[in-house]
Amino acid sequence: MMAGDDPCPRSAPTSAGFAPRPRKAAGPARPAYFTSGDVDRVMAIVLALASELAAVRERLDTHERLAAAGTLPGIAQVESYRADRQAEEARDAWRDAYLHRLFRVITEDVEALGREDGKRGAPNP
Repeated sequence: MMAGDDPCPRSAPTSAGFAPRPRKAAGPARPAYFTSGDVDRVMAIVLALASELAAVRERLDTHERLAAAGTLPGIAQVESYRADRQAEEARDAWRDAYLHRLFRVITEDVEALGREDGKRGAPNP
């Protein structure tokens, strides 16, 4: 292999040059939770972004706590920081509230379906 050659090219050679290679993840198919595959894909994107935001929020909290303690929050300080019990409890509370806000619409829909099922199963007076 020559320098600069990609050992895992993203495209395979064709007579016209390079064509995109289809991307398929190894392993079982991604589970479907909604009736539309498009909704599942959008939900996967939203959850990936939500996960990244939660990680950034935790790092921001680390920066704020280090600064409040009088430490200049550099990369090494942030990476080596270990939250104390109080900080963990505050982060857990933020995460719980965040997930509640994130899934509120879905949770309300599921609860409404449960109420409708309960009404259908109740005997008529």
